[in-house]
Amino acid sequence: MPTIRDVARLANVSVATVSRVLNGSSKVSEQSRRAVLEAQKELSFCLNANARALAHQDSEIIGATVPDLYDPYFGALIRSCERTAQLQGFTLLVLQTFHDVERERRAIDTLLSHQCRGLIIHALTLPEMELAAYMRRVPFMVLINRTLKGFEERCVGIDDLKGEYLVVKELLSQGHRDIAFVGSNHRIHDAFDRHAGYVKALKEAGITPDPRLLINVEPYMEGGAEAARELLARKVPFTAVACYNDYMAAGFMAELGEAGYRVPDDISVTGFDDLFLASCLTPKLTTVHHPVDEMGKEAVLLSTSLYNHDEEPYKLTNFDVSVVRRKSVGPVRQG
Repeated sequence: MPTIRDVARLANVSVATVSRVLNGSSKVSEQSRRAVLEAQKELSFCLNANARALAHQDSEIIGATVPDLYDPYFGALIRSCERTAQLQGFTLLVLQTFHDVERERRAIDTLLSHQCRGLIIHALTLPEMELAAYMRRVPFMVLINRTLKGFEERCVGIDDLKGEYLVVKELLSQGHRDIAFVGSNHRIHDAFDRHAGYVKALKEAGITPDPRLLINVEPYMEGGAEAARELLARKVPFTAVACYNDYMAAGFMAELGEAGYRVPDDISVTGFDDLFLASCLTPKLTTVHHPVDEMGKEAVLLSTSLYNHDEEPYKLTNFDVSVVRRKSVGPVRQG
């Protein structure tokens, strides 16, 4: 197995420089950093990767990556993972990646350097070939919210396109035709899929999506409020809006109230995820149920099962989506 000295030799730097790069220190030149990372990739080396083999001990750490714990969806996911890990007697180590490809890469390498006994990875920006290389190298790595060809049995997620399609169909069933869509400005798979679900539902109803009713913003409450202000300022009539997630829908609804609009009498609003927040809003939010608690739990159980080389690895549930009808959607207002 390669050692840190092998990486240093290939990169033509000192062992200390390799250590600083792999530990995320900023006290390294960009040229040296690139050389070390290229050498690390070529040798498939992780810092301390030999430690467990030498000590013949198992780690008690399960690693997880998520984009941003400020987002309550990921807070709920990590809470579920942590609870499940704790019940098994393990500690959860969480790193944030902020939908940045370099941060995702560094986070995975950092967790591998801690000899984690389980890996729950949310990585939507890493190229498929690179992510597949990690999956081959780490047979207990489990992906959340991304399906990777050839590794479907280790991918935990839902059909985002179907979920958005169903909730837009709900709006259409209430007579709405001028339906806006508030999407995420992050270039990630679920953002593309949810927008595709919106487009599919409209086209099936014979409606051509109006680009003036589409806006992509940061997927937070503040982004939802910004989207409401922008769409209202465009002066393009709409009677309903489908939001990328519940958090954005909450911000959108708050801004509508400030502008004198009533939900759902004037404008109907839908979300996605079915977070606890959705049932706390006034009116309560119609949304898409996303089984995040179950997904977090099963991701941990699958990863640890694979790590333990169980004769019959844990089998994932087929996670489905459904519309949760509450009070934020009503019939289109006539006249």
